Amino acid sequence: MGWCVHKAGGSGNIFALEATVSGSTKAYLFLSSMSSVTGSWATLACNIPDFSRYARSSKGQFIQLPFLPIIFTLCAVIGIVTTSATQVIYGEALWNPLDIIAKWLESGHGGRAAAFFAATSWYVAQVGTNITANSISAANDLTVLFPRYVNIERGCVIAAIVGGWVIVPWKILSSASTFLAFMGGYSVFLAPMAGIMASDYWIVKRQNYDVPALYDPNGRYHFWHGINWRALAALVIAVSPNLPGLGYSIGQPADPKTGTNPVHISQGAKNLYTFDWLFGFATSIVVYVALSLIFPSPEAYVSETVFGHDIIDGNHSSDVESAKHVKHGEKDFGNVDAVDIGTDFHLHNRHEKHEEANSTGVAA
Repeated sequence: MGWCVHKAGGSGNIFALEATVSGSTKAYLFLSSMSSVTGSWATLACNIPDFSRYARSSKGQFIQLPFLPIIFTLCAVIGIVTTSATQVIYGEALWNPLDIIAKWLESGHGGRAAAFFAATSWYVAQVGTNITANSISAANDLTVLFPRYVNIERGCVIAAIVGGWVIVPWKILSSASTFLAFMGGYSVFLAPMAGIMASDYWIVKRQNYDVPALYDPNGRYHFWHGINWRALAALVIAVSPNLPGLGYSIGQPADPKTGTNPVHISQGAKNLYTFDWLFGFATSIVVYVALSLIFPSPEAYVSETVFGHDIIDGNHSSDVESAKHVKHGEKDFGNVDAVDIGTDFHLHNRHEKHEEANSTGVAA
């Protein structure tokens, strides 16, 4: 940004441009931009526990709360200023930093050195982002789905192959419009998942889970044939209305032969897709909570959180994690690892007996 602003003699004229749209068109463009930006966070909204479980305490989230909006707003402003300045320098708006670096290569040895250092920092950023936000997350999911065949290392290799070649990422980055369309597509499926997870924890279960039972295939969360049909119904209902808009978005850019989009949908479907994340998130919450209230599953509810500190080995109980994490009713989920339940004993049954004994004044 510094080089571009200096070269252009200022930040360009993007900030001085007058609005070319108004009314509902402007509103839908704003919603579309919001959904595209939110889409980049849709993955972490669903799998953030993969990382937050390593926090020393649940208070670690308060560090992220002020910094993430500040840092990413700053990054967005830097991108806008740089793009605006490149329009003055090159006569076209370059939104991709790699395109700017490529221009430097034409400026002699000084430009080549600048391109080397900038590209190196870009490489480090890409590797760091992909390892944390993509490879590890995908590997965790694959190890849960196929524990007999996939470990973390193999899961990362699979993620690299799929992300690096199978989904042809070079086409996604071919233009700003296709990139934003791809990021918006994330939201169609992941926003309802985040809404279901959030509402299940905060509203339906009221922050109380039987943690060991989450790892028990025959535990209290087995539901119907291993499927929580309420969550599945909420997912389908929230995703379906946005599928026409997703198809239309994938159909962009227009067919070069006919000049038209091969997908034809109504204007209402197009408008709905502009705020797909907000629609999917809110709709999934309403539907899931409503179905959970109308068709409750009593066996899935616990009055207090079962942390899994106690492992029952047949004769006595031992601590997985010191009970010092729970003081005076305070919940602290930091450093609580998954509990090895075993194949011959379902821990959640023992917890139910433990609660029943406590209610009658008998020490478990």
